[in-house]
Amino acid sequence: MIDPADYALWNSGVPRPYLKALSRDDLLAESDGVRVRDSGGRWYLDGRSGLWNVTLGYGNTRVKEAIKQQVDRLPFANSYGYGRPAQVTVDCAEALVGHMPEGINHVRFASNGAQAVEMALQLSRFLRLRAGQPERMAVFAMWDGFHGQGPGAGMVTGVPYLHHQTGPMLPEVHHAPGPFSVGATPGVSDMERLIKEFGPERVTAVIVEPVVGEGGHILSPEYLGSLGRFCREHDIHLIFDEVVTGMGRVGDFTRAGQLPDVTPDIITLGKGITSGYVPMSAVAIHDRLYDQLHERTTGDTALSVGSTNDGHAVAAAAALAVIGALTEDGVLENVRRRESDLLAALGKLQAQHPELTGFRCLGLFCGLELGEPGGPSWSPGKVNKLRMALESRGVLSSSLRVVPNLMLMPPLVITEDDVAEIAAALDGALTDVKSGRLPESGFAKAMG
Repeated sequence: MIDPADYALWNSGVPRPYLKALSRDDLLAESDGVRVRDSGGRWYLDGRSGLWNVTLGYGNTRVKEAIKQQVDRLPFANSYGYGRPAQVTVDCAEALVGHMPEGINHVRFASNGAQAVEMALQLSRFLRLRAGQPERMAVFAMWDGFHGQGPGAGMVTGVPYLHHQTGPMLPEVHHAPGPFSVGATPGVSDMERLIKEFGPERVTAVIVEPVVGEGGHILSPEYLGSLGRFCREHDIHLIFDEVVTGMGRVGDFTRAGQLPDVTPDIITLGKGITSGYVPMSAVAIHDRLYDQLHERTTGDTALSVGSTNDGHAVAAAAALAVIGALTEDGVLENVRRRESDLLAALGKLQAQHPELTGFRCLGLFCGLELGEPGGPSWSPGKVNKLRMALESRGVLSSSLRVVPNLMLMPPLVITEDDVAEIAAALDGALTDVKSGRLPESGFAKAMG
């Protein structure tokens, strides 16, 4: 246990109970490949890629060398003001749009995923105001979708506790059930239905994750294709939040790029854009919006968004190295191979553990559903016990606060042996939870 008086860092919403569970030995101290070591000397296979962002593992030479060289050459340049961004930032933008869907040829860099989401929303509303449509401010999002935290990103996130914890946030935001939601209308897109009822002429944008982070629900190509046509018919901006799915997680640079029947107006990227080595995100926009931005902007009405570190030179160098790794080092092909391995392993586990009631994987984005066979789903607390049991067996994973799923989001460079190790640890952890065995460490017991 750590005495709160001796702990300067504020990194928990409930600091005192958290510190009762934490010891100095639990702090992470070292990394190697896809593994991290705590100060107590225990190594873990990081099956959650940090916070889903350390996509190339912790020791990628290409990214580390790019960062070192950029620090020596030019550690900072401002791309927000004065019109003099770093050359490396321009190079990064040009390389990145080369891997975006057709028509998406411009990108603006930000510092984190939530900021990118809010930039996308600001751009959409700005274009409406400049077009003389002040009544067109409504944004539709999906229940259980996650788009970050803050006054804008937190409001479009479909998790109600974020909407009220600090008082009023972004107005004119509405949510619709996803096709996976309990109570969703069979055979009907509730998103399209509710927008029709609300009035499409009052809606500026729809924002969705093509794979919903809270549970890993994969929105079908048919669902997204229909939504894309609906938005185009009603001149609604379609925003794909690919902060998680982008940069290789689903086996390609974007999920949008895998869908032949839909091209969003805006794509937000983050997480793996630098493999988590330095903070960065991006807002990639279609030519039709970029042209409108040019046509509707004057010196007195420019869209002012951004912050000091957007397009940071060191982050851009790291992102360029990540693009190189994805295109030249076989990473995307590895994602596809390991997806097959993981699906096969989970199928075998489900046959042995019927409480693993379902699982979904797209690339290395995996959601596991847990519950009593033929009965209710496990509570989030029980799923968290499984996470801690898995951790006690040397594998890190993620459990969700609202949706009772366990998430596996391993680095994109894991091997066949790593998948086998994850599966063996999960086998043992499921047995531990069924038998009532808790991990031995005080941290694991308290947090479970």
